[in-house]
Formats: sequence, structure tokens, C-alpha cells
Amino acid sequence: MASSAPLFLGLDLSTQQLKGIVIDASGRILLETNIVFDAQFPEYRTTNGRHINGSTATAPVLMWVEAIDLVLSRVHSAGLAHRIRAISGAAQQHGSVYWSHEGIEAIGKLDVQRPLCEQLVGAFAILDSPVWEDSSTTEQCQRLEAWAGGSAELARISGSAAFERFTGAQIMKIKVRDSDIWNRVARISLVSSFAASLLSGAVAPIDASDASGTNLYEIEAGQWSKLLCDAIDPGLLGLLGGRVTMADQMVGTLSPHFATKYGMAQCPVVSFTGDNPSAYAGFESMFRDTDQLASVISLGTSDTMLSPLTRYPYAFESLTTDTEHIDGHVLQHPTVPSRFIAMLCYKNGSLAREWVRDNCLGINSLGSWSEFNEAAATGPLAPAAYGFYYLSKEILPKNAIGIYRFEKAASTGDVKCPSGAYFKRVQRFAATCCDPRAILESQIMSMRLDYSRKSTKPLTAAIVTGGASANPVIRQIVADVLGVPVFAAGLRGSEGLEVGNLAMPAYGAAVRALRHMKPGRILDGDYVLEQVCWPDGDMHGVYSDAFADFEFLRQHVTTGSTRHSASSSC
Repeated sequence: MASSAPLFLGLDLSTQQLKGIVIDASGRILLETNIVFDAQFPEYRTTNGRHINGSTATAPVLMWVEAIDLVLSRVHSAGLAHRIRAISGAAQQHGSVYWSHEGIEAIGKLDVQRPLCEQLVGAFAILDSPVWEDSSTTEQCQRLEAWAGGSAELARISGSAAFERFTGAQIMKIKVRDSDIWNRVARISLVSSFAASLLSGAVAPIDASDASGTNLYEIEAGQWSKLLCDAIDPGLLGLLGGRVTMADQMVGTLSPHFATKYGMAQCPVVSFTGDNPSAYAGFESMFRDTDQLASVISLGTSDTMLSPLTRYPYAFESLTTDTEHIDGHVLQHPTVPSRFIAMLCYKNGSLAREWVRDNCLGINSLGSWSEFNEAAATGPLAPAAYGFYYLSKEILPKNAIGIYRFEKAASTGDVKCPSGAYFKRVQRFAATCCDPRAILESQIMSMRLDYSRKSTKPLTAAIVTGGASANPVIRQIVADVLGVPVFAAGLRGSEGLEVGNLAMPAYGAAVRALRHMKPGRILDGDYVLEQVCWPDGDMHGVYSDAFADFEFLRQHVTTGSTRHSASSSC
């Protein structure tokens, strides 16, 4: 007899693919599916899911429509569609979708007998939506900061200084450059709320955490900034929909179109949010000790640190100190209105680590992670030596580029640090130092530094994910530098924890759908968080003592006029 137990669907509409995960009431995964846009929809001629034209990056919105329809079809083919009791999702942040009046009307009365895309050809004022990789809005960013009263004031209002990829600048560009298109816009969605709108058959409100990535949302007040929206267009507040929602709130029910087409109940559609907030909420749901301030560190092509904040760091009373460092982003927490998340992004992640592995260990060790780990598994290089590896122009610290190595000098050197120690710049480290250890220390000490500029509360745990999270040497350095136990996600089997890379934005969405129907439920599925290492107190003390010198040297290489080439020989 077929099971009728309730199931919950989570989606993640990312840059290159749409992922879907179905879980049961314990959090156990019953189905994972992904639709790679380039392969599945070659007719849209995307590369890695988007169109790139110089500094402009867009994606076909009808391709996303087809992908959402297809993932529901796969859930139906797996025999699970009739058991879905709630749906939620996530999507790439900052991208925007522009509904026409025709589109708002069309999604509410879709015909099951006709192809979905055929019914939505005129639904969008812009068929290619701006996405997060777009960097064509420098002029608009400057104007937005000027309207706010400067970059620090914009950060105080919206959680970030102006960024080209953020939605506010993208909206401004469209309004200024093409009035005919702008006059056709009836509503504006983020990519996340677009997906929720399509599924529910009505334009859904934007989630507060994803709204934090627009430069238009007044985070501390929990509402759109009338000042900034009116500066772009007096009608923009209405186009954005006015109210925002939290990521665990219901925004509609599954439309009759999809319910009939795939034999599904008209179940709740829970608010969709950005991929990073959704992933963070997913990890929080797996972390049993909810009182701990756990940071989620994703170690991938780029590195990202998502950290909890119990107060807004740019509040008026702390404005003079905290806005000295307005790099990074502050987002409203996706499910707790009184909490926030610091989102710190580092472009030079795994690719920089791979460059060190391939170029700094000798020709015989090319591509060997075992030799990289052996070289990196020494005691701390700090405070005797530091290395900085910015092969690409960095996000944090902003615009840093080049490779820099410093060794402590006996008396005088190139730089005098706050501790009184002198450091000399070197092209290569001495035999007692090594680049593998230096790059890992530099990357994790940067995370510690940038978090300290957002919060005075110490972290009590770190959760590592991403491709490099299985590396035991990297995990131990995370523990020693931050001084916290490190957890990793994986499948618990007979031989212990098998670390894996779960599609956490989609999983987090499925969990939010579950918790909407079963509030407060503790998950006990196959995928778990397990502690993988503990900090060494002596080593943590060394890094703490070296912290001021590290901060000074990082600032020195960021603002220094002399650069080492990113192809600098080891």
C-alpha cells in the first residue's frame, strides 16, 4: 500500500540550475533533482545559466518558468506530488523580475491544456532579467549613495554600501535608460518572490532577508525606505508591493493550475528567500543548541561567512564606530525579525588555494592536496610571517589585488606594526615558512577580523560547508583561529560521518515548509551536523596575540601603491 505520509518540497533557483528536494516529516530526503539550464534548455543559449554582454549579466525569465514547471513534473513522476503538504524555496540574490499587467492577470488563470510558456510570453516587461553578476550600474550606485547622504548613510539604512549587483541600482538603470519598458512594469519581484508568485498564481510579497540585498530596504525599521524608493521613482514602493514578509510565513497556496496538472493539493506556499539566508536557516535547523552563535563558512570557489548578529551594527548609537568598516553586508535574519546576519564574501577562495597548491610546492607536487596539507599542518606562522593572496580583485578587503609575503625583521624593515615589530616584504618565504599555511591563516584571520567589525559578541561555533570543508587541516585552522568547535554536515553511517555537500538552500527551504505545518519540530533525518574538531587553546592564543599586526598588514597591502603581480612566482 502506497504511503500517504506528508512530504515537503524545497526549491533553489540558482544561477546555473534549479534544485528540488523533497523531505518527510523527520527531515529525511526522499528525492533530490536538479535541472541544469544550459543542458536542459539549449534554445535559450545561456552560458552557465546566464547571458553575459560586457559588464551586463541577465537570464531568460521564461527559462526559469520552464524549469519550475519541469521540477514539479519530476516530483509527480516520482509518485510524490500528491503527498506534498507545503512548498518553499530560495533563489539567487539581487536579481529582479518585471511583471507586466498582462502577466499579473495571466498567472491567476493559467490553462492546464496549453503550454505554460506560451501563456506567459507577454507576462514580463523584460524577458532577460538582471542577475547578481551584473556590474553595469556604477553610475547608478554613485547616485544612490548621493541621495542617501553618502556610502556610510546608505549602509546604515540598507545594510550595505551601494553595489552594482544590488537590485536598487538595476531598477534605476532600467527606468533611466528605457522609459517604454518602465511604463510597462506593473510589479517588481526578486527572483525568489517571482518563483513564489508563479507557484501561487498571484504576485507574492518579497521576503525581508532578500529585500536586504536591494539597497532599498530600511533594515532596522523593517520596511522599504521611502527616501530611496521615491528618489528612483515616486511609484516604486507600489511596484515593490509595499509590505515584506518573513521567510517562514505563508504567502499563498499552490495555484489550481499546478495542483490540477500534477495531482497536488492546493497546499501552502511559504515565502521564498535568497539562497544564502535559506542556507543559513537550514543549518540553524540542524543545530541543536540554538543558543550558540554559530557561523556558517562556505569554502568554495569563493568563500562566504554568514554570521549571526544580535543587534544591528549600523544603528544610530554606534554609527561613528561601526561605519568605519562598511565592507560586507548585513541582512535581516530570514525568520527572526529581531536578529540579523553578517554576510562576508571573499572572491579568492578555493581557486587561490589551488594556485598555491600548484605553484608553491615544487613541480613534483603539482595538484597534490596531500602535500599541500602536509606543508600546511605546521604550527602557526603568525606572528613570525604573514601572506596575502589576492589573485583576483578582492571583495573583502575591497579591491585588494596581488600577492604579498611578510617576515619579521630583526631590527628594521619595510613596515612597523602596532606591536612594535618590524616586517620586511619578501618575494619568497624562508625555508621555515610556507605558502600553504600562510594562505589558510590569512583567509580565516580575515574572516575573524571582518566579523569583529560587525559584532562584539564572540562566536561559539562554526559550521563548514563547500568543497574544501572535508579538508581536515583547513577545518583545524578554522577552529584554532576562531577559537570555536567546528561542525560539518554529512551522512552518519557505520563508519562515522561522511561529509557531503547538501544543497542547503533547497534543503533549508524544505525545512521551512515543514516547520510551517509542524512548528518547532526537531529534525532527526539522515543528514546531520557533527563536531569534527576542537580548537587548540595555545594556538588560538597565538592568533589572538598576532591579530593587531595582521589587521595592520592587511590594511597596508590594501592601500599600498606597490603591487605584486597575481602571477608572482613562489
